[in-house]
Amino acid sequence: MYALYKRRRDYLSFPISREKQLEWPTGCVRIARFPRVHGAIDCIHVALRAPQNDPEIFHNHKGFHSFHVQLVCDHNRTIIAVDAWYPGSSHNAFILRQTNVPGDFARQNQDCGWLLGNKGYPLCTWLLTLLRHPRTTAQQSYNDSHSRTRCIIEQTIGILKKRFHCLDRSGGALQYSPQQVSLFVAVCCVLHNLAIMKAQPLEDEAAVLPEEEDQEHDTQEEEEEKEAQKEDQDAGRRPRRRHRHLDLQGKC
Repeated sequence: MYALYKRRRDYLSFPISREKQLEWPTGCVRIARFPRVHGAIDCIHVALRAPQNDPEIFHNHKGFHSFHVQLVCDHNRTIIAVDAWYPGSSHNAFILRQTNVPGDFARQNQDCGWLLGNKGYPLCTWLLTLLRHPRTTAQQSYNDSHSRTRCIIEQTIGILKKRFHCLDRSGGALQYSPQQVSLFVAVCCVLHNLAIMKAQPLEDEAAVLPEEEDQEHDTQEEEEEKEAQKEDQDAGRRPRRRHRHLDLQGKC
């Protein structure tokens, strides 16, 4: 496991090569005719036992202790970036701001394309989100194409959890230290990519490939975003201790 972790950058390739920049948009446009898309981004909660130190910051809005793990995938459902260092109380937008993805993606693409994110993310020049209140046919078509294309990250998460039940809460909370859980998540992502590269079949893969985004998931993200905005407004009146990442040796 430690050997795979040391080589994680060989399999979690971000920033991307020029060849990949040309390949990925072509693959994504076949899904729902959304041009210049290089991938999709989202976060998942990986349950763990309550840590002895600062357990409150690991307690998420769903009522259990977790890591909030940020994932970026391409059209093949290959994971190209993972950040597994943030406690469960951290919000999607906050995690994104702390990672290398904004700087790396903006420098790498230089207006060549975008990532797709859900309503829990901010709108950026390199990250597109859904229109909240589409009024025209064109706007509704944009939302439909966005949702169908962004579904690749939902599918990736479903396959990842199917391959590694330890990442799904139904398998119980991981009974290890936060540092070890972060390592496990990174290694599982490496093994997932190796399985994709080797075309290893997944039993009943169709059962974990949603065709549309989960409405409940969107609602939860909206609630998280509202809470994050409120915390931003209150930041000057109380410490934001709950939002921090673990002091580990490096990021994936």
